[in-house]
Amino acid sequence: MKYLKKLFELLKPYWGYFTLGFLCILVGNGAQLYAPRFLGELLDQLSNVKDLSTLNRLAFIIILLLFLRSLFLYGQLYIFSFIGHRLVADLREKLFTKIQYLSLDYLNRWNSSDLIARTLQDTQLIQTSFLSGIADLFYAIVLLFGILVVVILTDWQLALATFIVVPLFVFSISGIGKEIQKWSLSVQKKIADLTRIIQESIKGARVVRVFSQEESEIKRFKEENEKNFVRNLKIARLTAIQIPLASFLSALALVFILWLGTRKIAKGEITLGGFIAFLTYVGMSLDPTQTILRVLAGLRQAYGALERIFEILERGREVVEVKDATILPPIKGFVEFEKVSFTYDGNQWVLKNINLKVKAGEKVAIVGSSGAGKTSLVNLIPRFIDPTEGVVRIDGYDIRRVNLKSLRSQIGFVPQESIIFHGTVKENISYGKPYVSMEEIIEAAKMARAHEFIMRLPKGYDTVIGEGGIGLSGGQIQRIAIARTILLKPRLIILDEATSALDAESEAYVQEALEELMKGKTAFIVAHRLSTIKRSDRIIVLEDGKIVEEGTHEELLRRGGVYTRIIKWQLEETGK
Repeated sequence: MKYLKKLFELLKPYWGYFTLGFLCILVGNGAQLYAPRFLGELLDQLSNVKDLSTLNRLAFIIILLLFLRSLFLYGQLYIFSFIGHRLVADLREKLFTKIQYLSLDYLNRWNSSDLIARTLQDTQLIQTSFLSGIADLFYAIVLLFGILVVVILTDWQLALATFIVVPLFVFSISGIGKEIQKWSLSVQKKIADLTRIIQESIKGARVVRVFSQEESEIKRFKEENEKNFVRNLKIARLTAIQIPLASFLSALALVFILWLGTRKIAKGEITLGGFIAFLTYVGMSLDPTQTILRVLAGLRQAYGALERIFEILERGREVVEVKDATILPPIKGFVEFEKVSFTYDGNQWVLKNINLKVKAGEKVAIVGSSGAGKTSLVNLIPRFIDPTEGVVRIDGYDIRRVNLKSLRSQIGFVPQESIIFHGTVKENISYGKPYVSMEEIIEAAKMARAHEFIMRLPKGYDTVIGEGGIGLSGGQIQRIAIARTILLKPRLIILDEATSALDAESEAYVQEALEELMKGKTAFIVAHRLSTIKRSDRIIVLEDGKIVEEGTHEELLRRGGVYTRIIKWQLEETGK
């Protein structure tokens, strides 16, 4: 139950609203409890009308009570809806914020569709099944307790008979309710699978089509969709049983109470109005009883969602900024790895005892086979991840002790697949510096060899480009990303396979832009294309997470070691 305590901590700012909401429940229920009593008196007056003023008074009181009940019900529903929506918004903001600061090694453990489901669906479940449930539970308990007191005071014998019959009705359908809840939880979990399949098919549309796997993807979706259909049909069948069963049992209970009550009227032990009032209370008791059972079942389901939410909020590992972190001054670009090792899972070492010094202004290529640790090595520099052992320094500063923003603002990063956000070209280029002038944006685009094709777009720099850069080629996307980086004026550049996914023509344009970007700066270039590697000042060869060779292109070829093998394999692959 520890997560409930944490949830209530999040609700602390809204306790005033809670108090007001509970007050509405108390007053509203009080009005609702009094109404049947006066209704009974009114019915007794109708059977023997002698005093119209009494009749008018009773009618007025009933109308007033019903009005008060409606008024405070509005307050109850609105206040608890406000609290629920506010908490959902707060939780989503906390989750999104947490995700933004998660260490990449931890973030990559989750499927994106699962993170989306936790951020959107699970948080919504907290509102619908938990917060609304607590309000409904309090309302039901107060109302049910009030009804029990009133019916005992009205006629204890009828009350005793009701206490025997009504629980039989309630418990006979509660088992079906639990089964419905179990299957509902199963449907909820499978929605994430459907989301993942849809997301993958959209994101990988080109891959699906080039391999002619449309039918396969449809089949995969159809199978999961059918499983979801079967589960929903199971819920529908159980609901179809529950509703008529509840209807029959409630009618049976009503007939028994009517039979007993009619006998008491005939004996003069209760008036007709009093009996009608009693029946009204009994009818009122069914709804809060079912509400309590429903809410308790929903709370179990909501608690599961709560666990999934706090798994990210509590257990997700962040790149932590130390207290009173040093503001990194403008750097020269001297980078040092001292005895650096790294593991994602604590078992398999991705990097092992890396010792490397890169001079300011030096361009270093990082090469190695797939899985050698190239990307992990460069991810350490901007602290996307932190070393498990050892230290990384820039200009002598331990980067774990410097302010993250002052570190990352001086590092330019161009990955293999750059991201274009939904918005204008201008907004994408100025993403890291949104308040720069138009002249600076254009200058950066020119340096990135992007200005010409941008001007050919329908609205130039004001052209809206969609998610993933729809309508732009891979080379054009990369050049916009490079312009974005140029605008930051970084002193240190990281290129992670920045040209590997491009055709020869696009590569030529992007390579020109990269040369402009790297002028006079320290650069780490993760690459496998020979044309890129040869331009570097020094080449670092990684194998199994270790530096096995380093030197210039010519020096490494003369040694005939790992680098030579990689180059030969590449030449054979390209047919050169």
